[in-house]
Amino acid sequence: MTHSHDAGGHGPVDWAARGPDLIADGEINAPMVDQALGWLAQRVPEAGLILDVGSGPGVAACRLAQLLPGAQVLAADGAAPLLALARARAAELGVDSRVTTREVKLPDGLAELPPADLVWVSGVAHHLPDPAAGVRAFAALLRPGGVLALREGGLPLKFLPSHADGGLTARMAAVNDALSHGHAHPMGAIEAPRSWPELLAEAGLAEVCSRSFLLDLPAPLDTRTRRRLAHSLRIGREMLADHLGTDDLGRLDRLTDPDDPKSVLRRPDAFMLRATTVHTAVLSSR
Repeated sequence: MTHSHDAGGHGPVDWAARGPDLIADGEINAPMVDQALGWLAQRVPEAGLILDVGSGPGVAACRLAQLLPGAQVLAADGAAPLLALARARAAELGVDSRVTTREVKLPDGLAELPPADLVWVSGVAHHLPDPAAGVRAFAALLRPGGVLALREGGLPLKFLPSHADGGLTARMAAVNDALSHGHAHPMGAIEAPRSWPELLAEAGLAEVCSRSFLLDLPAPLDTRTRRRLAHSLRIGREMLADHLGTDDLGRLDRLTDPDDPKSVLRRPDAFMLRATTVHTAVLSSR
């Protein structure tokens, strides 16, 4: 999903500039997300239309087109530069005849989208002003028998052994949770009023279930992955700078300093381990 301000809340995002970063992050997380998309594709093998709501640069939309060659995929997002990247990616992968894009503002523009057999919503619902209303709006996009899949939550990223982490990861996660709970997160994240499975059931959907998928990139990381990890830590530091102690800020500076031997860019014990959870439900055809 796209947002109108940068991670630090300092002004409008230049999505044309941020798009390549989003693609790179999507490719790093592909071993995890592709598991989820493969699982979903098996559940809707005869899908005619798939919606990727909050698609960004189209990494998931293109992968769904590859997994379901009989389906059309509509990538919907509020940022035109990211949709241009999605079209370019589809052309590069040879699925541009089946991947189309539509610029819509969320959540108001959801009603403009056509009904689909699979609605994939990755990391979007918790940014909406009313997550429960958002889930109801996503559910309204389903054809009878269609599947709504919300990618929300999981387990925070771990990237250092416990002796080296020193509780940093847990403290950052706690700050993120507290800011979301107080509707004060720099990225606009809002804590849902109830669990995602409860909200799916309240939206009138059936067969509610959740499944988690793992990203496990062991040490030593390759150079590309190290750079993405350092980039992620720099963004985290910027977002949480007003809420972390001096020691933690200094540790993040060292972890992202290319000249520091303790940086994730150089240390041999850096890894990436996280889990993502996908919550699904079905619109009954009865």
